Amino acid sequence: MAVCYTKWTVLPHEPLVELASNLWRVEGKMEGGTRRTMTLARLKDGRIVINNAIALEDELMAKIDQWGEVAAILVPNAFHRQDVRIMHERYPNAKVFAPARAIGAAKKATEIAGSFADAPQDATVRISHVGGMKEREGVIEVSSDNGVTQVYCDVLLNMPPMSGFFGFLLHPTGQFSVPRFMRWFMVSKTAETRAHLERLASTDGLRRIIPGHGNDIVGDDNGRGAGEKLREALKSFD
Repeated sequence: MAVCYTKWTVLPHEPLVELASNLWRVEGKMEGGTRRTMTLARLKDGRIVINNAIALEDELMAKIDQWGEVAAILVPNAFHRQDVRIMHERYPNAKVFAPARAIGAAKKATEIAGSFADAPQDATVRISHVGGMKEREGVIEVSSDNGVTQVYCDVLLNMPPMSGFFGFLLHPTGQFSVPRFMRWFMVSKTAETRAHLERLASTDGLRRIIPGHGNDIVGDDNGRGAGEKLREALKSFD
């Protein structure tokens, strides 16, 4: 498809889920059927940060508007631009941010105000680049009353088993992992990326991980925590 939609286009998606008082998510599908996830984090002052925009029906968009003012829209990486233009047109006062090395690609869709380092954040919503990736992707950390959630893009996936060309590119599928495409082409300093993700896995109160595609990784008080599952995913580097 083209760089992005130019008119409001609603594709199939799951219900809008309230994960915490300051964190919502919705999972949808792209035209080819690939799963994708939009997350919405609310800053302490009530403003909303949208990550990986997905167009929704008017009723659900109105629910978001009632929740708070959309202040920022994040483009997760150079490939995730599909709905950013139409979301920005809906919220013209919001500013759009992208990872530093993805700004050029993101500008093909809409005006970009700056990198992730410039995006609005506070003590409960923190946005940063993932180390060792030449600022191609980032991570969002949201502290809520029920724990900490980390939101990633393609550096961490939780895809079902796949075969063929895409199964090769995204190997290992069927498990939470760092896919081959990212290890080969997007991670420039493996040791640095791995060390950063290991530090993130040790985050106090880490309860949930939202990968770029696939089911969330949720810690269980009676079993493995989300941090332990993230460390297991890092074995993809071995």
